[in-house]
Amino acid sequence: MCAGMAVATVATASSLARTAPAIAAGAHPWCVVYQEMTGAWGCSYDTFEQCRAVARSGNTGFCAQNPGYQEPVRPARPRKRKG
Repeated sequence: MCAGMAVATVATASSLARTAPAIAAGAHPWCVVYQEMTGAWGCSYDTFEQCRAVARSGNTGFCAQNPGYQEPVRPARPRKRKG
């Protein structure tokens, strides 16, 4: 049953990510989608576990990946020269 819930959550989150508000842009990859009349997104979580802890407290909403998140670009390693 737990795996079924995870699949349903991911499917719901991915469909909502397509209609996420522009406000979701930010420096954190996970958002709580509040199940209120506003449907606001709170994107301030670095891990799914952090997001889920907030979403579960008080049955606030559910977690979705932040559609505006861009992973930081890591500098390329310098190449060793032969010689």
